[in-house]
Amino acid sequence: MVQIALAPCSPFSVTTSLMRATADLAKRLDVRLHTHLAETEDENRYCLEIYKCRPLDYLEDCGWLNERTWLAHGVHFNADEIKRLGRAGTAVAHCACSNQVLASGACPVCAMEDAGVRVGLGVDGSASNNASNLMQEVRAAFLVQRSRYGAGKVSHRDALRWATKGSAACVGRKDIGAIAVGAMADLALFKLDELRFSGASDALAALVLCGAHRADRVMVGGRWVVENGQIPGLDLAGLINRHSAAARKLQGK
Repeated sequence: MVQIALAPCSPFSVTTSLMRATADLAKRLDVRLHTHLAETEDENRYCLEIYKCRPLDYLEDCGWLNERTWLAHGVHFNADEIKRLGRAGTAVAHCACSNQVLASGACPVCAMEDAGVRVGLGVDGSASNNASNLMQEVRAAFLVQRSRYGAGKVSHRDALRWATKGSAACVGRKDIGAIAVGAMADLALFKLDELRFSGASDALAALVLCGAHRADRVMVGGRWVVENGQIPGLDLAGLINRHSAAARKLQGK
């Protein structure tokens, strides 16, 4: 149940020597690499000023542009860089909600897939995604990319594919992301008995378009981890109290 990846937050928050050493270590140990890249235009300007190159050039110089790597965001790659990502086999996690909260822009998902880039979905972190709800991320990605590319290019099934098979590809897994013989028994089951789903004729479309946000049951590796909308054995009230106390402490209150 544990998969190790080496993940400096960004190439600009650590040293160049650490980035290169991390790439070497990942190759030696055969593990994945992850970082955040091309999220803002400020990042491009910073990289050009400090390193005299664009972020993807810097990443490649550090030995990261390969099939072992998946990147968060990928908003500000140009057309040539997208082709390079496809040729290298590097994957991208589209973080639609985070990018909207921070007004960073939107990942060009369809252009990436046309170039052979594997694209999944991510929520980023709680600093820029207060909900961290993957089903909400599916809907956000659907709306953002449909607005960008048009109704004929993006469907609800595309958004669900990014969340499942695409995300599995990001972490180099072929045994997850699909309901199939030989795959892990990972399931998220949703009820459609809320008012928001009334009249829906396509259950999958309803999950995305009507805004499903809470699974009724979740199975991971053949074991139920959510039942009747609850995590068995979890003291939810206690967790909320501890979390709220930690937040107040961080805020100096």
